[in-house]
Amino acid sequence: MQTQTKTTVYLTAIICSVFFGMTFLGAKIALEQLDAIQVLACRWTLAFVLFAIAVLLGIIKVDYKKKPIWMAMVMAFIQPCISTICETCGIDLTTTSESAIMYAMIPMAVVLISRVFLKQRIRPLVGIGIVVSFLGVFIAIAFGGGEPMDALLSSSGFVFGEKALGYLILLCMVVTGALFIIVSGRISDKFNAMERTFMMTAMATVWFNGLNIARGKGFDGFVICFQDLKTGLAILFLGAVGSFMCYILLNYIVGKMPAAQASSIQVNITSLTGVVTGILFQGDPFGWYTVVGMIMIIAGVIACNMTPSMAEDKQ
Repeated sequence: MQTQTKTTVYLTAIICSVFFGMTFLGAKIALEQLDAIQVLACRWTLAFVLFAIAVLLGIIKVDYKKKPIWMAMVMAFIQPCISTICETCGIDLTTTSESAIMYAMIPMAVVLISRVFLKQRIRPLVGIGIVVSFLGVFIAIAFGGGEPMDALLSSSGFVFGEKALGYLILLCMVVTGALFIIVSGRISDKFNAMERTFMMTAMATVWFNGLNIARGKGFDGFVICFQDLKTGLAILFLGAVGSFMCYILLNYIVGKMPAAQASSIQVNITSLTGVVTGILFQGDPFGWYTVVGMIMIIAGVIACNMTPSMAEDKQ
């Protein structure tokens, strides 16, 4: 791949990851007035409306003719229909810091699934970079205020406490998030980034609104968004940026580089952004652990991408 194109992909990945990291804060704000399914219904419906308008105006073009559409539907069912439920419910049942720690495990899951089930070769340096980045995320978050670390050391905390269901749900988020990265990359030769993302927004709109109707809550979430400015702005950011823009960029990225590299950049910078937004907007503590964590994350991401060609490992 040409150097200019390679640089463009990396910059796109960084921008996408920063915005993804800000969605943790947006979800927390929206969850103050809405439940998890309502947040997801509002978020993905807005993304679908934006996408549909862009398609009708000819700004975005999609074409599913003579293509194995079931592959795109499988991808869309994994993410967002299942994975974002796990993510949103996990954030709701635990803390932002704990959720970010679990989220940073997605690259490891990608490597494990790729090696075990797809027999895909992973460069040793990529594996080292993933581990270093994850440890950086853990240090930056776990020592920030001590809550996650204290929970890890307590018999009533991280593993055995009342939030155990939340951690189990977040583990499902890790697995489904990794599967999405892999599947989206594998079908990128059949569906471009726009086609994959449009399928995701369409299926999510039907799925989450259907769940709300089945639960007897109908479209109450949309009413609350119009009545409460803070909630409405949070959903606007989650839908327009977190679901519409970011997933177009992410689907583009995973079609251009190996899954392990794509997930490492996206996940770890996303987690790092979560730390920074926590410090700036939620008053989270800042100390040596933040600096050390950031350095390790950046070093890990660099190590993951010190390969002759992004396309060399892609199958």
